[in-house]
Amino acid sequence: MSLTKKDEIFRIKPYIKLYFQEESNTPINELRLESIPKLSEFYLQYKGKNLSSSVAPKKSAERLINSISNYENQVLFILGLGNPHLLKDINEKLRENQILIFIDLDPNILEPLWAFFLEDILLVPGRHLFLGEEKLYLLWNYIESLPIEKMNGIKFLRNQPSLDLNPEFYSEIEARIRKIFSSKMSDLLTKFEFDSLWARNSYQNLLSYNDTSQISKYKFNTLIDKFNSIPAILVSAGPSLRAACPLIKSHRDKFFIFACDTALKVLMKFGIIPDGVMTLDAQTHSYFHFLGEDLNKIPLFADFVTSPNLLRNFQFRSIIFSMTAKFQFNAAGKSIKENTAGGKYINEILGEIGDVQSGGSVATSAFDILRQMNFSTLFLVGQDLAYTGREIHSTGTHHNEKWLTLIHRKNSLEKINEVIVRKRETVFVKSNSDREVISDFILGIYKNWFEESTKQTDQKVYNINEHGARIENIQSINLKTAEEIFQTLENHNYPWKEFDPWKVNQSNSELNPHSIEKDFQEKIKSIETRIQKMQNDLDNFSIPDILECSDIISEMIRKTKVYISRNADLPELKKKSLLIESILNEIKILKRKL
Repeated sequence: MSLTKKDEIFRIKPYIKLYFQEESNTPINELRLESIPKLSEFYLQYKGKNLSSSVAPKKSAERLINSISNYENQVLFILGLGNPHLLKDINEKLRENQILIFIDLDPNILEPLWAFFLEDILLVPGRHLFLGEEKLYLLWNYIESLPIEKMNGIKFLRNQPSLDLNPEFYSEIEARIRKIFSSKMSDLLTKFEFDSLWARNSYQNLLSYNDTSQISKYKFNTLIDKFNSIPAILVSAGPSLRAACPLIKSHRDKFFIFACDTALKVLMKFGIIPDGVMTLDAQTHSYFHFLGEDLNKIPLFADFVTSPNLLRNFQFRSIIFSMTAKFQFNAAGKSIKENTAGGKYINEILGEIGDVQSGGSVATSAFDILRQMNFSTLFLVGQDLAYTGREIHSTGTHHNEKWLTLIHRKNSLEKINEVIVRKRETVFVKSNSDREVISDFILGIYKNWFEESTKQTDQKVYNINEHGARIENIQSINLKTAEEIFQTLENHNYPWKEFDPWKVNQSNSELNPHSIEKDFQEKIKSIETRIQKMQNDLDNFSIPDILECSDIISEMIRKTKVYISRNADLPELKKKSLLIESILNEIKILKRKL
């Protein structure tokens, strides 16, 4: 039996079925499809209000489409579906598989538009429909799943009469879509810049993982869900940190104190030795946060991409490795995991390291680590996410120490801070004191990450911060309120010191380091041999053949792969040559580094 159009849509886009399972709460006479018989044109009417031109809706749609240019390779969003011809005409102008997303506040708009317009449109690959406030999670899941490396940008077409019914709804939708795409593009550009470095660092750290002449290494996953009756403090280096240090010190024995690397020097100046410190810098910039400090009592929580030189040259109590991973849903609603470059191979050799979801900063990774260790309550300190008092960091950080050497009669510390702030793309955001405070785009990304993450966090989270940026979904408290809460807590007696990373002279020889090194070298040699063979006989090998052979080098050539996918008109031979040259170049650098 052949499928009806509706059944076929349900098969290829199963989420659409959800809209048909809801009972309409809009009376039939309030939302109607009206026709203009002489013109064979249509428009929607809601409670007597026309949701597009009632004279020439098709001409109105054409003008709106012509108002944007270069939309052929963009992701298009139609906000407000009151003009049916806008849906139909833009659909016909786009190629199959180009993504076109229809959004409307009222789920009941489906009924009048379905038979004459939406049914045929939704059969086309790449066309999607999202209706109503309650089902917005479907839209966010879909957008998050889009492969940004294949996208050239986004465009919006706004049917203004529909938007006028609820301007706030549509403006918030558009703002969040822009923020998601901006964040995804920033993430892609970061990968372009750092994928090779991340993979090389990860492979170097793998080869030294069981070296008994170095500091003992452990996996973060051995600490997950171990501390559910103890509160923790995450210490970041925002301008408000220094004021909170006396409070932290006076209640030191009541918390697991976890410091971001930038905040370590400030804590140490107050005589506070944290129970762990977090770093994830693949370069060596973090060196200066540790120089001159006694580190032998502090385990270092490090992402596997952390600079191997940093890990070799400081004497921490131990090193606890984690692996940054991104979890999201694909277009079919299935959960997928994306590891940092090099992560897949490392997990194959060592077993699961322990995945950490990061928002791009040390503080976001540290927050996810504390969340997974399951501490009962989380307190944020120094998490200003703003230039509170027009300062960049708390006094006492490495940055502050460096700037002190630059001070003279004509160059004050305030002037140094001001010069840095003025170079950044700043915005005013709402502060915890209900005023405004200066922030910027990058800090806004971190802020959004905390706001979204705490929605899925079972622990109670407090932000001890009076004047920094307000983080939604987290209760902000001042120092006096924090003191009152701390008074009610009991001493914890350091239960984590019973775990290996905090013990002295522990060894963790799980695998023979020589066998790891031998396996890795053989893998690299095998890739190099096969790729060189393809280079000498390009006509007999396809691009998929080359990509299949790249194996553990695959993530290191991401930039080349994206370039080829976005330049479909390149000659096939040129594409294959670019891929092979990129792979051989990465192998050459990797062999030299290792």
